[in-house]
Amino acid sequence: MKNHLKPILLAGAMLCFVAGSALAALDCASAASDPDGDGWGWENGMSCQVVFKGFRVAGAVLNDAKGNAFVARGVNNPHAWFDAQAYNVLDNLAARRTNLVRVVWTMGGSAARLDQILTAIEARKMVSIVELHDGTGNNDAALLQRMADYWVRSDVLAVLKKHERTSMINIANEWGDAGKTPLQWRDDYKGPITTLRNAGLTTTLVIDNPDYGGNPNGGLWYGHDLLEHDPRHNLLFSVHMYGTFNNPDDIYNAMRDYRSNGLPLLIGEFGYDYNNGANNLNSRVDAPRLMQWAQQFGVGTVAWSTAGNDGPNAWLDLLSGWSGTTSWGNLVWYSQYGIYNTAKRASVY
Repeated sequence: MKNHLKPILLAGAMLCFVAGSALAALDCASAASDPDGDGWGWENGMSCQVVFKGFRVAGAVLNDAKGNAFVARGVNNPHAWFDAQAYNVLDNLAARRTNLVRVVWTMGGSAARLDQILTAIEARKMVSIVELHDGTGNNDAALLQRMADYWVRSDVLAVLKKHERTSMINIANEWGDAGKTPLQWRDDYKGPITTLRNAGLTTTLVIDNPDYGGNPNGGLWYGHDLLEHDPRHNLLFSVHMYGTFNNPDDIYNAMRDYRSNGLPLLIGEFGYDYNNGANNLNSRVDAPRLMQWAQQFGVGTVAWSTAGNDGPNAWLDLLSGWSGTTSWGNLVWYSQYGIYNTAKRASVY
């Protein structure tokens, strides 16, 4: 344990105390007050502690708020578009041993409803990733910043801090299409990361890779740069696996390369080989092997999605009628490396 000595001028005498004593128990208002990331900052002429209240990465490993490794075995749930159905299906998801829900959300969503959703997820002993869908495939850095500003809006920020122990923040779903280079992606994310940290949020921030999440090179090439930029060094890089991962070698190599480079990886969405690839996403993803390798490498997976997909995407519904299990759902939950057989509850519960 590192001791931090801070001087105090008291009655004309210079004294020292060890940070962490009662005199230094204040939490920092801003995580940016601790640029070296050692957990201690300096605000208003005194020492303060940056308390990690939520998830935290350590190399390639994601740890929960108790410091134990957590591997996501979850599903995407479209709360923004099917409010009542998505809320009511949470019991069903928990019964299938789902340990994480990725909450599809938009900037039009109210803080009060988000609070209800995150409370309900916690009550069922699952954790959450909340994401904004407003910028899907968009290359405008100003829009990315507006999404960051939504997260730190006073009412939304209060909800995120309330649930920080059991949630992560996915700043933007699939921001950046194939025209967004990994270098541009890196530079455009720096401001939003700073915005959330300056607001005092310390939990893991999930960053989707460029090209609708399908280009793993954003994180592989520049992940360490963004981790250094983040005063909390607490980012989880997400790859979405559809048509750009039709070659199984690419799935394996992405997991292997993130691990060997000490970078944390999440498969934040994935599909499967539907109709021999004759589908709207040209997806021939070998989902069984994806799930097997995710178990091998300790990589989190979050399948798309519970229900409610429109006609061209209906093949991705895990549930029929928000209750029964489709063939896709059966694979995701009940196959050898499926959620039911591999998921472990976060140790905060």
